[in-house]
Amino acid sequence: ATVTIGGVAATVTSVTGTTIVATTGAGSAGPATVTVTNLDGNGGSLTNGYTYSPLPTITSITPNNGALAGGNSVVIVGTGFVNPVTSVTFGGTAGTVTAQTTTQLTVTAPAHAAGAVNVVVTNPDTQSVTATNGYTYNPFPTITSITPNNGTQGGGNSVVIVGTGFDNPV
Repeated sequence: ATVTIGGVAATVTSVTGTTIVATTGAGSAGPATVTVTNLDGNGGSLTNGYTYSPLPTITSITPNNGALAGGNSVVIVGTGFVNPVTSVTFGGTAGTVTAQTTTQLTVTAPAHAAGAVNVVVTNPDTQSVTATNGYTYNPFPTITSITPNNGTQGGGNSVVIVGTGFDNPV
């Protein structure tokens, strides 16, 4: 027997007189008709017998950066988030989902080493979406020089601080 779902061939792995096991091909989001055709050409269909869930998407991540220690609240906006999502990872480390709709996730960012990391949202059906370098862990700020390095006790002195890892705006 052969199987199509939404007009797309499925891979049949097992057939008995009452059961077919098949793996779906890629399909369009929404309901799909399932058709089974026997070797003699006879077949049957079940209209809307299977539903393809839409693939998840990510359209924005706010804020898209944070401290190495993690802990900040990050809002991920997109589509196709199935409640509850299986995981949201930042560079392979799981964040904690604190609120969810089909178009928005609020996640507590985990701790991670410095640098840009991929953000991956995975639904229970194993469909996932990756925002490549979607979040950046900022290194701790370092100060290399202060000019001038002295001033009057009353304040009001202008100084230039040079270093790395400063958030903008401070």
